[in-house]
Parts: sequence; C-alpha cells; structure tokens
Amino acid sequence: MIAVPGARSSRKTLLDREAMRYSLRYRITIYAVFTVVLYLVLVGTVLPERYNLGVGQVSQATIIAPVDAVDVQATAAARAAAAALVPGRYDINPDVQQSAVAALDSLFAEAAALRAQAEAQTQLPSRFGLQQRRTTLPPGLTMADLEQLVTLSPSLFQRVSSDSIRITQQILQLPFSTTDMARAPMTVDSQLVNLDVDKSTRLIIGRIVSAVLRPNLVYDAVLTEQARLQAERNVPDIWINRGDVIVRRGQLITGTVMGQLQDLKLLKAVPDYGIFVAFFFLLALLTGAMATFIQLRRARVARDNLYLLLYTVIIVFIAVIIRVAVAGVDAGLTSDVAYAVPVAMGSMMITLFFGSSLAMLSSLLLAILAGSAFGFSFPHFFTPLIGALGATMAMNRVHHRSVFMRAGFLTAGLNVVTISTMHFLFTSTTAGWGVFGYQLLYGIVGGLLSAILTIGLLPYLEAVFGVITHMGLLELANPNNPLLRKLLLEAPGTYHHSLIVGNLAESAAEVIGADALVCRVGSYYHDVGKMKRPLFFIENQLGGENPHDRVAPNLSYLIVTAHVSDGLEMLREHKLPEPVRAICAEHHGTTVLWYFYNKALEEDKHGAVTQDQFRYPGPKPQSKESAIVMMCDAVEASVRSISKPTPPRIEAMIRKIIKDRLQDGQLDQCDITLRDLDRMVEAFMRTLQGIYHERIEYPDPAKIGAVKE
Repeated sequence: MIAVPGARSSRKTLLDREAMRYSLRYRITIYAVFTVVLYLVLVGTVLPERYNLGVGQVSQATIIAPVDAVDVQATAAARAAAAALVPGRYDINPDVQQSAVAALDSLFAEAAALRAQAEAQTQLPSRFGLQQRRTTLPPGLTMADLEQLVTLSPSLFQRVSSDSIRITQQILQLPFSTTDMARAPMTVDSQLVNLDVDKSTRLIIGRIVSAVLRPNLVYDAVLTEQARLQAERNVPDIWINRGDVIVRRGQLITGTVMGQLQDLKLLKAVPDYGIFVAFFFLLALLTGAMATFIQLRRARVARDNLYLLLYTVIIVFIAVIIRVAVAGVDAGLTSDVAYAVPVAMGSMMITLFFGSSLAMLSSLLLAILAGSAFGFSFPHFFTPLIGALGATMAMNRVHHRSVFMRAGFLTAGLNVVTISTMHFLFTSTTAGWGVFGYQLLYGIVGGLLSAILTIGLLPYLEAVFGVITHMGLLELANPNNPLLRKLLLEAPGTYHHSLIVGNLAESAAEVIGADALVCRVGSYYHDVGKMKRPLFFIENQLGGENPHDRVAPNLSYLIVTAHVSDGLEMLREHKLPEPVRAICAEHHGTTVLWYFYNKALEEDKHGAVTQDQFRYPGPKPQSKESAIVMMCDAVEASVRSISKPTPPRIEAMIRKIIKDRLQDGQLDQCDITLRDLDRMVEAFMRTLQGIYHERIEYPDPAKIGAVKE
C-alpha cells in the first residue's frame, strides 16, 4: 500500500499530521478502539435470545439450547439418589467386648466362690442363698444354669470358663450388628460344633455366651457422610446438550424447564456476565496476536498509523456485514446465509493494500469472527477461512482487473468444495439435498460478491485514506497519463530514457524481491522535473548546441540538480504516491556531478572548488526500490555512451558504477545486499543485451545498383 499525503490537499485530519501518524500513543489507541468497536459490533451475535417466563406459563416459542450446560436440578437429583443408596457406616465398639468378658469373669468368679463354699460345707448353699446372688447373673441365665456351673468338676468348670470367654471374644472382635444379634444362637452353635465336650456342657457354654452377647457396632456419622459425598462425586454431571429442545411452543413451563432455562442463562432475570467478559477477552487476544504480527513484520503498516487505521476499518467493515447477516438469520432467514457473507473481500483488500502475509493472518481472524457470530460453528469458520486464503493467493499479483474476477471464481469454487466436505461430514448423504443445494448457491454468491465489492469499494478507500494500490500504479503506468504524455511531448529523450530505466528496474526488482511495479512506475516519473528545462539535458538536445557550454559550472550544477526538486513539485501537483516521489527524490542520492566538477576544477585558479559543492542534495536511497532506480538510471546513461557496447564492456561498466556507488556510501541507508547487487548485474545484462545487441550492416542499395552498371 502506498500513502498519498497530497491526495486531498484540503483534508486535514489528525492522522494527516506527521507526529500523529507515527505516534506510538495513537497507535495503541487505534488498537484499543478497534477492539472495543469490534466488540460492540459482534457481541450481539454471541448472546442467545432471552425470555421472560415463569412456572405455569405457556411457552410462545420453541426454545432450543444454544450452548452446552450442566442441568443443575437433574444432576442434584441423581446425586441425592446415589447418596440415599449408601448404607450407614458403623465402627466396632471395643467396650462391648470388654464388658462381655468382664461379665463372664464376674460370673465365673462368683461360681468359683460358691464352689469353694460348697467344698468347705460339703453341700451346696441353700436355694435362698443362690437366689440372693442372682443379681450377678447375666440376663438370660437361670439359677439352674448357675447350679450346673457350681456342680461341674474342676476340669470341666475350667473348660467351660475358658471356652465361653474365647468364643465371646471371637464373635465380638468382628462386626456384630443388631441383625446378627437376632441370629446369635446360630452363630454360637457354629462355634460349639468343634468343641470336644458332651452335649450338656456344650449347651451351658452356649447359654452363657448368648447371655453376654451385645451388638458391638456404633453408627459413625462422619464416615457415613464421607461415603455419601463420594457417591455423589461419582455421579457425573448431567448435561443439556447444544441443540436439545428445552420446551416446545405451546407447552407448559414446569419447574424442570425453568431450571434448565436458568442453567442455560436464557432468562432475562438471570444475566450472563461471563459471556460478555469472555467474548471481550477473545477479541482482545485476537487483536493482540494481530498487533504482534504487524509490529514484527516492520512494514509500513507497523509504523504509519494511517495504514493501521485503514487496516482496522477493513476488518470492522467485514464485521458489520457479518452482523447484518446474523440479524437476517434472527429475522427468519436460514443460517446458511452465512456462506454468502463476502469474508474473502477483506482478504482481497488487505492483500492489495498490505501484502499477502498479513492477509493470511487476517483471513484466520475474519474466519474466527464469522464462526463465532454464527454460533461458534465449525463449518461457518472453515468455509470462509479456505475461501479467504484462496482469494489471498489469487490476489498476490495484480496486473489487470480480471484478476479480481479470477479471485472471485476461485473463492466461489473453494466454497463449493468446503461446503460439500462439511455436508458429507456432518449430514447424512441421503438427507438434506435441498438444503445442500442452497448452501452451495450461497457459497457461490459469497465468492463472486467478494470480488464485486472489492472492485467497487477499492477506489473509495484509496480516495478517503489517500492511499493507492497496485491497481492505481498500473493506471499511473498507462502512457496516456497526462504527466507522461507531457513528458513525451516536451522531453522525448527523457521519456525514452525513463522507459528503458523502467525495464531495467523491473527486471532487477524481480530477482531481488523488491516491488517491481513500484520500480517501473517510479522509473517512469523519476525525471519529470527535466521538463522544466529539457534542453539542458543531453538526451533532449538531439545533436543541437549544448547550453551548458555558455554557462558557468556552478550554474549548470544548479540547473541540473533542480530537476529533482522540480520533479517532486510536479508529482505533488499530480497527486502521485509517496514511493514514486521518494524514488524521484532519492534516485541521485548525494552523488557528484563529475562533469561539472571537473569543468569547475579546470576553471578554478584559487583551489576553492570541492566535491561537496557539486553533490546532489539527497537524500540517499532509503529503500531497495530507490536504490534500484539509482543504479538503472546511471547504467542506462553510461551504457548508452559506450561506442561499441559489447557484453564484456557493458558488464564492466555496470560493475564499475555499482562499485563507485558502494564506495561513495550511496547504498548505506537501504537494506540492499551485495548478493542483491550481483543478481542485479545479471538482470541488467539480460535486459541490455536485448537492447544493445549486435546488428549486421545492411548494404546501400544505391551502391549495389552502381556496381551492376
């Protein structure tokens, strides 16, 4: 893209001021305002429609989930059900076992005392005496059981006591619940089976053990709560999936439906602030990535705020079109109208103004905006992305307006391919053929509309922002341009010299990666200032008297160097772009006019003449394009002065000119390399050999006739 500060001389905006065009503060402001404007334009596209409903009302519309969300009520109910199925958790209380063993110890100690008393008195205590001791018996034991214990032989008494304690400990050291208590006789019997005692002894042991057994499990509220929480955590979230029908038109709004509407944040009373913040940060991240890429490229758009403003205007313009399309869908149009949005138009324009590398990144940015605006749909992201990338490649080299339509047809074709791919990926191949046909039609319209709008809007953007594209440069290269026609009529030698320089410059620019069109157009206009005094330049004298022979060297110097400032004034008057003016200003750099310097030396009798007095005012070339035109200008003039321009002599002359420019420091301020210069020599040779090739000498017909006579 080329800025034209004089495109509208009456226009005075903030960005026309030099300090503001290159101000970092204003650059940051542009990025910030761009993000905010983009947010305000597109935030409505990501916000779902909200409803004012209540339980018991009838829905006036079919409501479909626009996003995925957790169904809080259903999830809570499922987790509560899972927790309810978790049984209580119990711990074994060791005190139960200790109490049972203590009761047995007390029982057998009492029985032992009675046995000792009976042995001393040679008879059992009276029934009344035993009755008094019954309070020490465990519940369930009778006086008969106590009498049986007292009457056992010592060895059998010891056996009953040890087995009773052992069985009790075995049972109560394991979980023993209330349910187990009801089955205690069977549990005890299973322990008695293996005892090597008689039946009556086995029975007394069983009655003693059963008398002291108690449930040993104590309810643990903490463990129970932990188990239930774990059961709840094991239940996954129940999701409302995007596209699920929440309620159909005419159905009653129930509590369950209201809960789902709340979860989806579709109620006006429940604003979703998260989506506002998240979408802003999404755009801020995209802007940050774009700004980083722009600044790292170090192109003109990274320095000049006017260029950056134009870039942001193009992006916002596409965003506005996307917003209009979304509004159409909300009004009842099919969502497939998204394929007709001319997203590729933005890529085409950015390619024309800024080049293909920035257009590639911008294609991704625009595709993300389109996809997010249409429900974050992958097909609505992928289709414009491929179409925009194709448009970028098609617009990489613009030599005539037919390139626009070629880019439009390519975009339309790519849209057809990507829409077909998305259809067969996400739709049954046996269904939806009518919708598929409309999608293809929208895709074709979107591609062609991109080219048509680009052609139509391009001149307006060039005029409003004072910039020019390669299309504008092609128009400047037209020989019918008023300034070129004037140059042809008033300075024909300079005109033809400029044409040859243009051919040389274009071929050199192509081999080193410079802008060939800028070089050609700059060459055409680099010497227009010579029209003011055409006869003072050798190419326009046509064998006549050289006016410099009659003026002093200093005056000749002023006349010759004035063609640069005169040319700049003419270019400004005709509103030519800045790169062309830069080439005009820099194509001589600060080189010395050796002819007039030597002439001044010959006339100087006091040694006061210096080289600096006969240098062009500059500046030195600041770009590859200016350096190329400088070389071509000198090469064309020098080679034309060779009497017999053979290839070796031409190459020697070219290399001498390049060496002189290098040694004089004329190329110090541009990014041209020695390898570039070597490639330029090869390009110059190919072009000049076609111009200064050897020709055969044709015989004079009159002499041939004389010989025959």
